[in-house]
Amino acid sequence: MLHPMAEQISALFVCRNFHRMAGGVERMSTLIMNQMVRRGFRVGLVTWDPADAEPHYHLDPSIAWAKLDLGPPEVRAGWMLRLQRQLALRRIAREFKPDVSIGFQVGTFIAARTAMLGMGIPMIAAERNSPDLFDFVSGGQKQRRRADLALAMANCVTVQLDSYRDKYPATVRQRIVTIPNPVTPHEYPAYPNESIDPPKRILNVGRLSYQKNQTFLINAFARITSVYPDWTLTLVGEGEKRGEVEQLVAEKNLIDRVELVGAVTDVESWYRKSAFLVFPSLWEGFPNALVESFNHGLPAIGLKQTAGVNELIQHNVSGLLTGHDVDKFSKMMAWMIENLEFRRRAGRMAHDSILSYEPERIFQMWTELFCTVAKKQKI
Repeated sequence: MLHPMAEQISALFVCRNFHRMAGGVERMSTLIMNQMVRRGFRVGLVTWDPADAEPHYHLDPSIAWAKLDLGPPEVRAGWMLRLQRQLALRRIAREFKPDVSIGFQVGTFIAARTAMLGMGIPMIAAERNSPDLFDFVSGGQKQRRRADLALAMANCVTVQLDSYRDKYPATVRQRIVTIPNPVTPHEYPAYPNESIDPPKRILNVGRLSYQKNQTFLINAFARITSVYPDWTLTLVGEGEKRGEVEQLVAEKNLIDRVELVGAVTDVESWYRKSAFLVFPSLWEGFPNALVESFNHGLPAIGLKQTAGVNELIQHNVSGLLTGHDVDKFSKMMAWMIENLEFRRRAGRMAHDSILSYEPERIFQMWTELFCTVAKKQKI
């Protein structure tokens, strides 16, 4: 659907790196850019990548991709390199003449905002995580203050779920617009708990990392394995914590009960053959694995203190919420195992809960936001 202003608007996207990156930021920014092109926008992209960089996701060929090619994006840059990047970014912005620019994640937004100072280009800061992440990283409070100061310079800040809004100071909160990720609803969800022989698999999907909290999950599962000897825990994903996870599985004598299948291309097949999702993340942005499980008709268990997760999972409706306590989490898993009727009912409710994230609606929200900010109207 074309917006009446779309063909008059140039939008410049700024992201750190795209070269063969299969992460959530790259996926979502690519989807948005491709959609904006289809809706009549002129779209440009700036990344820190080398000149020969290739995108993991399909990028519309009409998108003007400028690669700064000034040092590896994944390495922390010194002041001189940062200055060189900002001068290059400013030159690109001057040539592209965007009506609006958007920076994905705070660090990238700060670089873009600084580079374009005085150019009169309205800017959107796209937040991709809950501010709760600062509670779990070294020097988090200092980083939080820096991020809040930077976001106050944005014309608009996008967050992915409404529950994140109150976690920002008032100076930022008044600029916030909530735009979730798009989710294409399955016309015929699997509803695996409704099969004649329901699966006996508990599923976790996510990077093996501190954030996703798989060691906590394995400790909780270890407490119920003797009671439910025919149930399996499957972890789909790869990450820096793999060695630690493997060691814990061995220590708990769970090698035959915990599957570590690594990164897979067909994640959907695991949703179709699982009974429910366990999702003990400490913080999230928009928890894609959670909504994907809902899309297949799976209920889920999550932590009630994790923002986003506690908004998507409705306790006793689409799943269960509990505290960050190994014993409580293990009891929730046991309860879910024993209550097939609840899994069936909750799976239906879970699927229906994501219908509001239909892609056409979400991309129309992005279209209207770009048009509004480009006109410099108050959000």
